[in-house]
Amino acid sequence: MIAFRVKNPFLELLMNQKMNSSFFLRIVLWGLIFIQCPISPCFSNVSRLAQKKIIVRIFDEHGKPTAARIRITGKDSIYYAPEGHSADFPITEREGDLGQGGDVILDNNRRFAYVDGTCNIDLPEKETFQFEVVKGFAYRFVDRVITVSSETDSVNIQLEKWFEFPKQARWYSGDIHTHEIDSATALLSMKAEDVNVCNILISDFTTDQQSFRGAPEPISDSLHIVYLNQEYREHRLGHVNLLNLKKLIEPAATMRPYQYPLSIKAMDEAHAQGGHVSWAHFAAYPALEGPLDIVLKKVDAVEVLCTIDPFKEPVFVSDIVPDLRMNSGLRLWYRLLNCGLKIPATAGTDKMNNWVTVGANRVYALVKGNLNYQKWIEALDKGQSFITNSPMLFCTVDGKNPGEEINLSQKKPVKIVAEVSSQLPVSRLEIIANGEVIAEKVIEKGQYHAMLEIDYTPQKSVWIAARAHQYSEEDEKKGVSFAQRRDLEGGPTLLNRYYGTLRPETAFAHTNPCYVMINKQPIRSANDAQYFVRYLENSRAWLQQSGRFPSRQAKQEVLNSFEKGIQLYKELEK
Repeated sequence: MIAFRVKNPFLELLMNQKMNSSFFLRIVLWGLIFIQCPISPCFSNVSRLAQKKIIVRIFDEHGKPTAARIRITGKDSIYYAPEGHSADFPITEREGDLGQGGDVILDNNRRFAYVDGTCNIDLPEKETFQFEVVKGFAYRFVDRVITVSSETDSVNIQLEKWFEFPKQARWYSGDIHTHEIDSATALLSMKAEDVNVCNILISDFTTDQQSFRGAPEPISDSLHIVYLNQEYREHRLGHVNLLNLKKLIEPAATMRPYQYPLSIKAMDEAHAQGGHVSWAHFAAYPALEGPLDIVLKKVDAVEVLCTIDPFKEPVFVSDIVPDLRMNSGLRLWYRLLNCGLKIPATAGTDKMNNWVTVGANRVYALVKGNLNYQKWIEALDKGQSFITNSPMLFCTVDGKNPGEEINLSQKKPVKIVAEVSSQLPVSRLEIIANGEVIAEKVIEKGQYHAMLEIDYTPQKSVWIAARAHQYSEEDEKKGVSFAQRRDLEGGPTLLNRYYGTLRPETAFAHTNPCYVMINKQPIRSANDAQYFVRYLENSRAWLQQSGRFPSRQAKQEVLNSFEKGIQLYKELEK
C-alpha cells in the first residue's frame, strides 16, 4: 500500500495526537492559524487524487502468468511499490536480502520489485504512469505508458521472448556466486530473472552456516535449483567457490588467521566429496595462490565474469601481478590457456546487497536431457558453456561445441562459426585463437544480431573461442570508473539500467574454447609460462617477507608449494 504523506501541519497534528483536552485547545489554535492561510497544494491533492487499486498481471510468451521484475513510476519519476513492497526500501549491506523481500536498486535510484505473476498496487486516478518490466536476457524489455482512469481495474502485460535457444540443445543458466539471500527470495529472483541455478555461498562473513544441507534446497523445482555452497577465503591467498558440496569445509564461519594452510587443502576436500572448485572473481582478484592452484590442477574453472569489466586490470594484489597494466583479467585467463591449461571460464555476481540482481553475470551450460544439478556441474567442469551479462553468444569449430576437442593428423582448415544476439548494444564480434583476434566484425549501431564464419588453418595446436562486447570508452569519457563500485559512485552505464553487479559493466560475452590438437601436440607458449614464473616468484617473495604463519615449518611448507608451482611453469616453457 502506498503511504500518502500529508505535509500540512494542522492535518499532521490531527493524525498524530491523542484525543485529550489539551489536544482540543491546540486544534483551536491551529484552526485559527489555518483559516488565515491559503490551502496548501499538498492538502488540496488529498481530495483531488483518489486512489485506485489496480491488479497488474504479467504473462509469458505462452499466455501463462510469469514472475518478473517490475518498476512503476509517475510524475517526476516517483516510484510506486506494489502491495507488500516498500517504496523507499534501504540499500542493504551484509545482511543482504534476508527478510527484505529481495527488491533491487539499479543505477539512478531505479527501484524494482520482484513479483510472481500478479500484484496489486494503489495508484492515483487520472494520472499517467510508466510501467517497466524486465525478465532476464531472452525477453524484451517492457516500457509502457498507462493512464489510470476510474474505469481502470487491471493492467495486463504480455512479455515477448525475442530469443530462443536451438531446439536440439538445452542451455541452462546459473549464477555461481551469491551471498546472504534466503532460498525463497532466491527462487523468486531466479524465476523473475530467468535463471535456472543459484548458488548461495556460505562464508566467514555470513550467518547462514546452519542452513547448509549438502543438497539442493527443497524449495527448488524442475527448472530452478537453489543450492547452498561455500566461498572459502583468505585475503592474500585468494577466494575460491566450492560448489556441489555435501559438507562444509572448515573453517566455515571464521576467516583464516594465517596464509596457511593453502587453499589446496580445501580444494582436495571439496573434490573428495564430488565438488566443483572455481577461482572467485578471478578477473579482479587472481591473488597470490591462483596460478599455483591452477597449474597443480586443483581448480576446475575461473570466474572471469564477476563484478568487473574483464578488459580492465585486476584491482587487488596489484603489488604481485607482473606488468599489471598489460594484463587484464581476460588476458590472464588467455595466458593460462596458452600454457595448455584447459581451465574453463565461469561467471557469477558476488551478490551481497540489493544493488545486485541474481544472474546479472551468468554462465549458460549445455546439459544433455533434463536439468539436474549434477549434470549442470559436470558441464561446467568440461567447459561446455559460455559466460555473459546479456548477449547470447555461440561458437562452433567444425560443428564442435565449447569444451570439445578436435584431433587432426595434419594441418588443414577448420570451419569456425560465431554468432551473437543481444537486445543491448554490442560493438564487436571476434574469434580468438590462442589469445589473438583472428577474425572480427564491427556491429553497426541498431544491429542486434551478427554472424562470423571463417575457414582457419591452425599452424599448431590451438584453442579457439568467440567473444562479443560493447566498447567502454564512451562511458569512461563520461566519468564512469569500472574499478569503482556502483554504490560508491562508479557511475551509470546503459546495461546497469536493467541489470546490476557491484561495478559498472557494458555488454560482454565469451564462449569457452574448443581445442584443435595437431599430431597430439600440446598447446604451449614459453612467453606466457615465463610470465607465471614471475608471478609466483613475486608471490613467494611476499610470503617470505610479509606472510603470517603459525610456525616456521608451516611457512616452509607454503614456500615449498610455490617453488613446485614455479618449476611446473618452467617445464611448460619448453
